[in-house]
Amino acid sequence: MKIYSWNVRGSSAPDKRRLAKRALTNLNLDVILLQETKLNSDKDVDFKNLCFKWEGLFQDARGSTGGLGILWNPVNIEVYPVASCDFWMACTIKCKKLNLCFPLFNIYGPIKTEDKLRVWKEITLQVYLLELGKVIMAGDFNAILNFKDKVGCLKKPTKVMDDFWDFVSNCRLVDIVPKNGKFTWNNRWLNFSNITERLDRFFVGEWWLLNNHSLESVIESQSGSDHFPITLSIAHESHGPKNYYKFLNMWWQDPSLLDLLRGWWMESNVFAGSPSFKFSKRIQLMKCKLKEWNKNTFKNIFSKNLRIESKLEEINNRVIAMGMTNKQYEAG
Repeated sequence: MKIYSWNVRGSSAPDKRRLAKRALTNLNLDVILLQETKLNSDKDVDFKNLCFKWEGLFQDARGSTGGLGILWNPVNIEVYPVASCDFWMACTIKCKKLNLCFPLFNIYGPIKTEDKLRVWKEITLQVYLLELGKVIMAGDFNAILNFKDKVGCLKKPTKVMDDFWDFVSNCRLVDIVPKNGKFTWNNRWLNFSNITERLDRFFVGEWWLLNNHSLESVIESQSGSDHFPITLSIAHESHGPKNYYKFLNMWWQDPSLLDLLRGWWMESNVFAGSPSFKFSKRIQLMKCKLKEWNKNTFKNIFSKNLRIESKLEEINNRVIAMGMTNKQYEAG
């Protein structure tokens, strides 16, 4: 399944036609989320016609600003509207390919600080009325989580960042960082006036990461707007039965192990989400660290065991065939 999110501000009608063509050909999309469509009811039909046989839901613009839209391919997707407001749309998505049903939010974050806080509270309330862990959110949030999400201009702590971080934590969301970069908006000014930020992103609930789903986000090429579109690809990974984890007693032969464990545990304190989710992710990281350390410190103990067992088998066969003298026994 593939979800495409794009703030279309500044894009022309030809740009939108190219979007429709790419959706049905190159990108192989299932759902398209649009922000700042600037469309009202009388223009919605014209926009849907650009996407041929796709279906759509729209939230009207406020005058000449705003506007949201969700388009989907009815061959693979069913959409059931839940609620909407000036700055967000919520619906339930049923994906036939993955046999999944989940809440999807299309968000266009407001500019004013007081409006942002109100919108975050509205969405949080709606998330708790739906399936909390399965939620997916996308769009232009018009906010950053930290200063790493911004290049250019002055950087100082703001209430907006704190409110946005509280919103993400309260909804137990996980940030899906694009594999090919991070910045999705550029003001297109030159030299020291240039500002680049990560305003557009995908968030998912913890359920997706704890139930063998592969999630990959990519920043797509610009299409007329000052925002870059982003896509989220979702696939279900089929795994065979997992081997249970073994902690080997021989590891305590290395006196530095305890200090290493403490260091790895502190190093793994980088995940956001509920306490149970953070704990499971830290355990996974610790497991990877122990595997790597064991390989470098004790080498491959399994191949050593095989060589020893093979040698013992050879000795046993010799004893069975020819017997063993006292001298051979004492020599081992």
